Amino acid sequence: MTLDRQDFLEFIEVYLRLLYFVGQHENIISADSDFSDFRKLDSQIKMRCRDKLNENIELLDEYMKACFDSLSMDQIKILDGFKKKIESDFIIFRCFAKYAIFIDTADYKFYAVKALSDRFDKFFSEFPVLCHMTILPFKDKIIYDGFIKSKEIYFGKNMTMEMSTKYKQAKTDKTIITMIK
Repeated sequence: MTLDRQDFLEFIEVYLRLLYFVGQHENIISADSDFSDFRKLDSQIKMRCRDKLNENIELLDEYMKACFDSLSMDQIKILDGFKKKIESDFIIFRCFAKYAIFIDTADYKFYAVKALSDRFDKFFSEFPVLCHMTILPFKDKIIYDGFIKSKEIYFGKNMTMEMSTKYKQAKTDKTIITMIK
């Protein structure tokens, strides 16, 4: 359920460079810090950069315009896909070999989401679990951006059974979303 190593490294490179730009643009990090310094920073600072990006997606266009000459066509395509991000409260319902099933609590849509380098069951011992996350398209997959804010909510037996019923129906109806268009 994780990206292969090459895709993982490509995502990290593209996404962290974007967050680095946002951090400098929004004065979250020092203007004289370089990218290698940024990579070593605490994840909380990177999350602040991500939150600013989520608040103002126009920063993505600014980044693409400022760095256009240094971006490959593949990187531009990946970054363009990030405009379709979905930030929401998701229930990570189940983990399978190829992906995890996320339920968007805003509209009860089901998504097949790949983890980055560590499976979701490494972070959580029981499912379902409620998290605030950002999912986004990456190539022909849906991934999350690497930041998870879990919420301490227990799902009772009836709620879990209801989710299971709706999941089975989504599976039967073939409405589990595997690509964000």
